[in-house]
Amino acid sequence: MSDSGPPVSGSRPKATGGLPSLRRARKERRGNTAIWNWLIPLVGVVLLGWWRYDAYHKGQLRDGLLARQREVAKRLAPQWWPMRDKVETWTRECASSDFKETQSPNLAATWDFRALPGLYLRLGKKRADTVESIRKAATASLHDGFSTCLFTAANGSPVAGARCEHTQDCAAGELCNEFKQCATPSQPYNLRLAYRATRVLDDAWLTELQAARSELELRGAWSTFDSIEQYDLPIATELVAKAAFFLAVVDEPVEGGEPTAATPDASDAMAEDRSIPDGPHWARVCLHRFDGGERVLAIRREASGELRGAKPQSEATRRAQQRQANGCALALEVRAAIGAPAGAALPPP
Repeated sequence: MSDSGPPVSGSRPKATGGLPSLRRARKERRGNTAIWNWLIPLVGVVLLGWWRYDAYHKGQLRDGLLARQREVAKRLAPQWWPMRDKVETWTRECASSDFKETQSPNLAATWDFRALPGLYLRLGKKRADTVESIRKAATASLHDGFSTCLFTAANGSPVAGARCEHTQDCAAGELCNEFKQCATPSQPYNLRLAYRATRVLDDAWLTELQAARSELELRGAWSTFDSIEQYDLPIATELVAKAAFFLAVVDEPVEGGEPTAATPDASDAMAEDRSIPDGPHWARVCLHRFDGGERVLAIRREASGELRGAKPQSEATRRAQQRQANGCALALEVRAAIGAPAGAALPPP
């Protein structure tokens, strides 16, 4: 007879922890939880470290470029800013409601500015009321029929050189002009190119740089600054320093209220300022000497040329050609006013 009897009342078998599969699952969960407990903070530390390094690196790029800009501005701004302020003030005066005609007698004989180095700006009257609108209009100002038919400086063809995107693509002494062609700078010097070269000195450029968030944007700003500082600024400052005069042409709207389109984007190098009408209209021509700031000419004449020859194939071409004819007709009026021969030199083919 066995000594073992039934279990004592109230006693329980020892717990075994359930099924083996459940025990393994609980151990795996505890292991996974432990891994995430140290992995998540580690990832956070890595991301924080990378963010701080990236911010520091971009800050170094931005601060370095700002230091270079301050050095260039300290060296060149005293030459450019006073002249820029003068030409913008003179342009606003030329477009003002109290405009009065003035003229030095027999100007062509006493001071024939047409062969001298100078600065040139043409814009619609509605663009000449504020400094901001003048600067915006300057981005679309081009040499045109007026400048070709008035000035006598020996300029080469602006479209005969190699294609370019920046002045660094051109030979020494050449400039990447508004037509994206390498050429020696034409006279009078187009203010469009002067504003383009000196824009890195302005507050607007500093605002763009401060707003840059990616390293790619900052490196692009470095590249642009390098090109402008090394190539465009030396040519621009030399030409501005040599300028003997500033000539502004302010085109009034066509009588009858022809609508004025917006100035085209400055990225379109061939774009014309559509604030300059192609119909017959009146225009103001104002000439200032830099030595003393004297206004030697302020006249108002009609810009109305007759377009001859074969009929253009498109309306846009006809309008562009009519603008050139009007500009040349205006130049002939100015020639007569200053006592110069009426004949106009044809532009190079």
